Amino acid sequence: MAAMLEVEHLCAGYGTPVVKDISFSVEGGELVGLLGRNGSGKTTLLRSLTGSAKVTGGRVLLDGEDWGRLSHRQRACRVALMPQRPQLLPGLRAREVLEMGRYPWTGPLRPAGEEGRKRVDQAARQFGLEELLDTDCAALSEGQRQMVHLGRAVVQDAPVLLLDEPNSALDFYNTQLLFQTVGGLIRTQRKAGLVVLHDPALALTWCRRLLLLRQGELVGEVCPAQAGEAEIQAVLRRIYPDICVKRDKDSGAYWCGLAENGEK
Repeated sequence: MAAMLEVEHLCAGYGTPVVKDISFSVEGGELVGLLGRNGSGKTTLLRSLTGSAKVTGGRVLLDGEDWGRLSHRQRACRVALMPQRPQLLPGLRAREVLEMGRYPWTGPLRPAGEEGRKRVDQAARQFGLEELLDTDCAALSEGQRQMVHLGRAVVQDAPVLLLDEPNSALDFYNTQLLFQTVGGLIRTQRKAGLVVLHDPALALTWCRRLLLLRQGELVGEVCPAQAGEAEIQAVLRRIYPDICVKRDKDSGAYWCGLAENGEK
């Protein structure tokens, strides 16, 4: 299957290089996790794919088409980003934030239309936001606002979905709801998903592949379904030197912690 997102020898940053000669691809129907320690360049990489960080080398292909030849609006129709810390929008209701996802298709000054309203209502049901649609975003908790912005990215209906630590403010229930819903959308609608995570156990459970980033460079890749505990642990130790990985044989769930002194 052809990749929907292809990154070839990408270099990006803010005056000085942060992302260095990175190449990878994401196919339709696939959720790929991006792991790395603080300051490794994960957010810069995602921003470079939307134009928020300057690309200084390489190229990005969206369904085979050069990203650099597309207008800002064309890019927004193809790539949706949920940022790490969504901006607080006081005075706007949750419904209005969800409707922003339709701007690339309708323009910011036009109503969402019947199709847009259907997508907003669907996203509200999927992410448990139905009772919050008429609530001012300033009155929502950080976790609730995060779910609203996730819904906005889904309403945007782009074939490529980028998520930067989408569960950072979510409780256990909403974290599971997030990955069940987003994972289902990616599989059934054949979207390409790239998600930045800090919890390797969560990434191992929900992502088809993991990419490991260290100091702006990709240093490893692993497919949990095709690798055993020992191989996964060896790859993850390229960025987490003392990590210990265990998998429950009955549930298939992963546990990750730090190895105690002397443990290999």
